[in-house]
Amino acid sequence: MKHASSYLLAAVVVFGFGEAANAAKGDMVGDTQQCIRLSSIDETPVIDDKTIAVRMKGGGYKRIDLLNKCSGLKIQGGFSHATSTNDLCTTDPLRVLEPVGSTCMIDKIVTIDAAEYKELRKRK
Repeated sequence: MKHASSYLLAAVVVFGFGEAANAAKGDMVGDTQQCIRLSSIDETPVIDDKTIAVRMKGGGYKRIDLLNKCSGLKIQGGFSHATSTNDLCTTDPLRVLEPVGSTCMIDKIVTIDAAEYKELRKRK
């Protein structure tokens, strides 16, 4: 019986570390993260000149808050970016689609819930 309780304790410890690792990735509502995997992004509707909503494939939502107002972002309705990785990170500049061509920096990427995502989409 001593072995069974040791295995149970080990399972609890591993599960606990797994949960901490998930939280560290920014999966909890209100958490911020440095990057999001490009292949996990389903859509990125522009809300205004300072906010981009992100719907993730398989569920989940993020909000990208820009450092400053990004002139022309809402009017053009889109952006491009260049990255040397498969991630969109807070260190990556975003470029408003032509003809405006403004460059913007990401302040933070925040995990949001479905209700906030829907509210953001209403403002679009």
